[in-house]
Amino acid sequence: MKLIIGMGQTGFSAGRFFRRRGDAFVAADTRGADAPREAWSRAFGAGTVFGGPLAPAMFDDPALRGLTGVVLSPGLDPAAEPLRDVLAEAARRGVRVESDIALALRHSPVPYLLITGSNGKSTVTALTADLLTALGYRVGIGGNYGTPALDLLVQPLDVLVLEVSSFQLEACRADGIHARAASVLNISPDHLDRHGTLDAYAALKQKLLVNAGTAVINLDDPIVSEMASICEGRLIGFSAHSDETADLPTEHRYYLDVDGEALCRDDQVIAEGLSLALPGAHNRVNVLATLALVESFAGRDALEDPRLQRSLAVFAGLPHRMQVICSRWVDGVVIRFINDSKATNVGAAVAAVEGLAAGGVAHQVVIVGGQTKGQSFEMLAESLIEHADAVVLIGEGAADIEAALDAASGGPRAGGPAIRRADSMAEAVDWAAGRAQELARGFARGLARRPAQSGRAIAVLLSPACASYDMFRGYADRGESFARASEASCAATLAGESLSEEVS
Repeated sequence: MKLIIGMGQTGFSAGRFFRRRGDAFVAADTRGADAPREAWSRAFGAGTVFGGPLAPAMFDDPALRGLTGVVLSPGLDPAAEPLRDVLAEAARRGVRVESDIALALRHSPVPYLLITGSNGKSTVTALTADLLTALGYRVGIGGNYGTPALDLLVQPLDVLVLEVSSFQLEACRADGIHARAASVLNISPDHLDRHGTLDAYAALKQKLLVNAGTAVINLDDPIVSEMASICEGRLIGFSAHSDETADLPTEHRYYLDVDGEALCRDDQVIAEGLSLALPGAHNRVNVLATLALVESFAGRDALEDPRLQRSLAVFAGLPHRMQVICSRWVDGVVIRFINDSKATNVGAAVAAVEGLAAGGVAHQVVIVGGQTKGQSFEMLAESLIEHADAVVLIGEGAADIEAALDAASGGPRAGGPAIRRADSMAEAVDWAAGRAQELARGFARGLARRPAQSGRAIAVLLSPACASYDMFRGYADRGESFARASEASCAATLAGESLSEEVS
């Protein structure tokens, strides 16, 4: 008998998995009357819905007789009541509690590649799967990204490529994870409202690396670099810098050359003069991590396969992740509206802002704000002061971010970017577009606040650094709202032909 806690997407995938195996199971939910019991009953039968309350006493209910395992939805906080006491009772009785990812990895008939980190993991997961597919492998992609891992096990595959979140890793044991290769891309404060400390958050992420055949680690991230000491397999490092950045026993090292253009492995150039459709300088580092993962599964020769090179060149990224929505010309300057709604933490937003600056975008108007998740905004404020000409604040976190900007710039309006608060995404985009148009005209006349770094491009960037649920149904809803407002702005004030090329 199995108990599934959580009747959401993950719970349904666990139900389908157990039904295929012929295992008896019941499901419970923390939402009480709001749980989708009717939909569950239609899918699996009324007898699979646990009728009693979610409490420690449930383990004595006849419906759970012979219980051997609990599958916990990652959306549920195991430290919150009533789950904390329920899970403690399960542990006391010797009942295994695991996430859907842990269950899928135990039963996977094929090797798997695992990707985690604070930022970039969806992009690296998608690109890794894309490149392996181009090489002719049958690839299952999912986990925290897209299809639940358990639903992938019914397909005839050669390899699983899974994005794994910290929530999914809470109910995973490191000794149950044996990836062909695994990568921790980076660590920055995120979900501290649930995990408590950065150390606790990082400890969850490093579970992927302990028993991985190959650990792919970010040599530029001091927290990730320290994880090398717990890795039992071989190490492959990646770095944005051509010089050695960490004294670690890496078997191979992927890096960008001094100009940040060529992709290199050890002393060899893998790709030179490659025009990537994937926007943002930081995404070149994501490409390095991807190539290391591909090598770990497909071998070194795969990197020179023309099919891989072609697929890499045309991969344009994912929706809501540095997605160019539309562009327009003003006095010979292009203004690009970029949707990075998936940037739900400070580290992701900083990477976006600094990646655009490093990639030649001259001026930025940045929309930030939302639910703060207990983050500090000091690093974001410093980045915005250095690279943004104007900042639009939205959502619950507006006051906290404005205070951080004031502190970093020496006091209210003591220099730094112009600041504006907006009550809606439409208002935010409308003001940002107007400010970008002023910048473009000032830029053309040589009157911009700071000299252009290079090129003649201005970005209106949504990179919120916060969760979205204060104003939207999720990051996708927020991104779509930005896209609608941006397209309306471009259509209403178009001063030249619309462009669709990538951010350089």
